[in-house]
Amino acid sequence: MRHNTLRFLRMILFLIMGALGIFLVQTLAELLFTALSPPQLSALTSSEARSLVNLLNAKLNQAMAILFIVTGMAVPLTANLYSLKFLELFIRNPVIISALLFVIFVNLSGLWTSYSSSGEAVPAFHLALMLVLTIASLLLIFPYLMYVFRFLHPKTLLGLLEGDVKACLRHARQSRGAAFNRERVAETLEHIANIAVRSVDRSDRNTAIDSVLSLEKMARHYWSVRNQLHSSWFEADQNFFLGFSSLAVSQMTASRSWMEMKLFYQFFEVLRAACPRMPELTSTIAKSLRKLGLEPASLENPALRELVIDYFNTFLRLTINRRDVRSVFIIFDQYRTLAETMEEKFPKEVLEVAYYFEYYGMAAREQGLPFVVETVAHDLGALVKKAWQNESPFRKEMLDRFLNYDRQAKPPLPGVKKAQALLASYFIHSGQEEPVEFIRRSFHELEPEFIRRLERELLQVTSQKYWEVSERRMNIEFVPEPQRVKLREFFDAVLGNPGARDAIPHRQK
Repeated sequence: MRHNTLRFLRMILFLIMGALGIFLVQTLAELLFTALSPPQLSALTSSEARSLVNLLNAKLNQAMAILFIVTGMAVPLTANLYSLKFLELFIRNPVIISALLFVIFVNLSGLWTSYSSSGEAVPAFHLALMLVLTIASLLLIFPYLMYVFRFLHPKTLLGLLEGDVKACLRHARQSRGAAFNRERVAETLEHIANIAVRSVDRSDRNTAIDSVLSLEKMARHYWSVRNQLHSSWFEADQNFFLGFSSLAVSQMTASRSWMEMKLFYQFFEVLRAACPRMPELTSTIAKSLRKLGLEPASLENPALRELVIDYFNTFLRLTINRRDVRSVFIIFDQYRTLAETMEEKFPKEVLEVAYYFEYYGMAAREQGLPFVVETVAHDLGALVKKAWQNESPFRKEMLDRFLNYDRQAKPPLPGVKKAQALLASYFIHSGQEEPVEFIRRSFHELEPEFIRRLERELLQVTSQKYWEVSERRMNIEFVPEPQRVKLREFFDAVLGNPGARDAIPHRQK
């Protein structure tokens, strides 16, 4: 808003200079072409003075009507569209309030000047002052309208809400303001989420995405000042979590994580509105949660690591229940990226994530979403690959979980077995025979024709980029060139034919 205020002041200055220029040109033209001097207010008769006062009062009434009508219509309408917080921010805005008060006081001045002109005497000073103030009021209209329209932009509202949160966090460094500022911050986070939800209802994608990014920025700012806050700030309030049990709220106090819980829950509220209507917003939410989960403040805090994983699981449950395949695809991609990044320092948590992948993959099968089941298999394979690359102490457990994934399905999904074959080709290429043998055993019960079909379909994919535009953009079944030979070797061994076979014709997909 500071930038808008400077624009407002610059525009007023520009209009004043323009008005003075017009007055100067008109006066010079009058002097040059008519040789008449400008009229003196003191030389006016009482009737002429009253006529001038009436004219100025009419202009003042018009200026005040424009300012208040626009304000009375635009502000409540925008507040109803986005958030009632607009009304509070409007009342607290010094520029808007000053402009409206200025027009009111100028009208009072005009009323007093009209009263002073009721006799025979001509109040020259009052007339001069009223003339100047009327001109100033007319010049104020356009800058005021521009300022109000910029103020009513949702990005401006989000910036003001962010400023409110930052101000509350500054005041929360002392015990005296902690409780009050806790409540204000919790309320403000809800307002930001409400802006996103209402934007989804109107298909306003940009504003919804900006709201989610605003929540992400608030989390980062909070973590930058978290250690400076008074200890009473971290006491969770039951009123902030009306749907949670008292035990859950007390646990938030113990882990000092109520703020993160409140903020991540706003992500969930926005996701409920976005799924399946706005996949771009789903992607933004999942990406923001993943980025926040990888922040040092989150990674170094076991309670926050667990909270991020819990919310990813919650996102998956929601999108699977709604059978929104695209959103599930997006969330699993971000979830896998989070786990891959965490694997080096937190292998135990990644093993837990692998269990959740298996669990929600089976939930997708129960919902009749085979594409999701196969996608999860490829993501699980990527986690196993990362675990072996980092020599994780849980890499064998990861591989067991991967091989047991969807094992009870009859018949097995081709995508699941393809993911296992791709991982086997990687192990052969990297010279690790032990895990290859485990994967090979899982193929023994399959029909030879089914195995040959898997080989044909995998080797037909020669382009890494998927042939349609998707969130991941890459083809999950693509095999790099050096690994393709190893993939043939794996299928040869599975089929009991270690010798070379005729090359399978390639077709780019």
